[in-house]
Amino acid sequence: MTELRSPLNLLPVVVLIALTAFGFVEVPAGLDLPVHWGLGGEVTATMARNWALLQMPLATAIVWGVFYLIGTSGTATKRASTAIVLRWGLPVLSTLFALVQLVIVLTGLGVALPFFRAT
Repeated sequence: MTELRSPLNLLPVVVLIALTAFGFVEVPAGLDLPVHWGLGGEVTATMARNWALLQMPLATAIVWGVFYLIGTSGTATKRASTAIVLRWGLPVLSTLFALVQLVIVLTGLGVALPFFRAT
């Protein structure tokens, strides 16, 4: 099984946690933050600040749980056949979730992002 505590796996999670904490401190309460964007960059769904800031850490925890279960279950041959997905999938998905969290926090701070448009 891939080592879950490797720096490649932990760095995006640490960044995600830091962004979430920063968001709770700096983003004003009562805002609706974007959580989903269309293909053209337009906001298609929003959530209240607390839920919007918690969704990426929760999604990351679920993905880590699924990867852990896949990496520890089955025969050694099946685990070996999924090793490359486990080795690279976890840090890639964690980084993606951290980037989405960054966009959510920046939007909550009022930073205009050129590739996303408000509805």
